[in-house]
Amino acid sequence: MQINSQRSAMAMRKIVLLPTAALIWNQLTYQGAFILTNGRTHHDLSFSFERNIPLIPWTVSIYFGCFLFWAYHYLRMAVMEADEKGTDKQKTGHGIVGSLCSMAGRFYTADFLIKTISFFFFLLFPTKIDRPVVSAPGFWSDIVGLLYQIDKPYNLFPSIHCSISWLCWVSVRKDERFSVGYRIFTLVAAIAVCLSTLTTRQHLLADIAGGILTAELCWKLAGLIGNFGHECLHFPRK
Repeated sequence: MQINSQRSAMAMRKIVLLPTAALIWNQLTYQGAFILTNGRTHHDLSFSFERNIPLIPWTVSIYFGCFLFWAYHYLRMAVMEADEKGTDKQKTGHGIVGSLCSMAGRFYTADFLIKTISFFFFLLFPTKIDRPVVSAPGFWSDIVGLLYQIDKPYNLFPSIHCSISWLCWVSVRKDERFSVGYRIFTLVAAIAVCLSTLTTRQHLLADIAGGILTAELCWKLAGLIGNFGHECLHFPRK
């Protein structure tokens, strides 16, 4: 009984700590890049035709709404990681390293890599975007104006909005433990978020492409780390 209680407490801590750690690392890299690149030259990666992409204020609801999507997915992955880690630890005794070999552990590893790689891009190749003046009246226009006030037009390439949304889909696209409906939803949500970064004039096409490629690369790298863990610890492959 006491062992089960301890396992439950450890699982609950993991469910809380994993998303919290991901959020903290996101803020450290994103805000840190703002500070470290202040006053430096920022590059414009826009194509000339991108200036013709209209600002569609209501799509800011998708841009902000993705935080709910991320919160649910990150929590769901944390619950899976807590369950998988408990199973691996019970079977092998290697709880910490074993977590890198789980699918949910791979998701959080990829998330860490995305933020780290993005930070170095923000630092070594800072970019910017020219935003339109929001003059039309209306609720959604006011929200876009608020977004422009709180989020500076920097730290663009690669787009973290796009890379994280894409990672959410990548992490479930071949995992049959998730329903077909949820896998389709994550794909549609990821595409919608990418498009919303254009129609809110928060990102450019190059940023979207960079975000998607970064997510795919980091998912592959996280898989290699997991495979290394399997080989070192001789875990049975699932």
